[in-house]
Amino acid sequence: MVKNSLAGYERVVEFHGHSCIGSALGYRVALKAMEWLKANRSEDEEIVCIVENNSCAVDAIQAITGCTFGKGNLIFRDIGKRGYTFYNRNTGAGTRILENFRAKEMPGQSELRKAMFSGTATNRQKEEYKEMSKATINDILSAPDEEIIEMKPASVTLPERARLHETIVCSACGEKVMETRTVKTESGVYCADCVDRPVCN
Repeated sequence: MVKNSLAGYERVVEFHGHSCIGSALGYRVALKAMEWLKANRSEDEEIVCIVENNSCAVDAIQAITGCTFGKGNLIFRDIGKRGYTFYNRNTGAGTRILENFRAKEMPGQSELRKAMFSGTATNRQKEEYKEMSKATINDILSAPDEEIIEMKPASVTLPERARLHETIVCSACGEKVMETRTVKTESGVYCADCVDRPVCN
């Protein structure tokens, strides 16, 4: 069992709302990142994470590393890969971690998964799938790093620190919008929703 895995994973479950395979994988990625960066949980922007997907794993990364959208140190690079780049601003160190776990398929698991995702699973099938998922989660939490993680050099530039921007009122809808997300025209300043239809209902 990975050191402190259960105590730390409880924080992930509380944050995410339930235990699942994705959150367990994200937890292992976050643990490795913090170990490699020699860092504590980010109170401000000390740690930066660039995530390449919007899976359950990202919630685990937020819970463990302290990187969040609100603080500006969690950045979504929407390319659908299981890659996560971490930087320590205090040291300049950075790494990209790929999650490469391959679960051992259990008898009947593929059919159960299809039934679950198609919405046709019976109550008994749901319970069976839940038990299989628990077993996979336990495997993830106890597996050695080399079965979960591939480390690579950081491939993107360390982003600038988050900045506060002026709030502008859209000339059409009257709603507040961050200045950097507005479009200025001769008739006014518009949000993304209104720029192509300057008269909002």
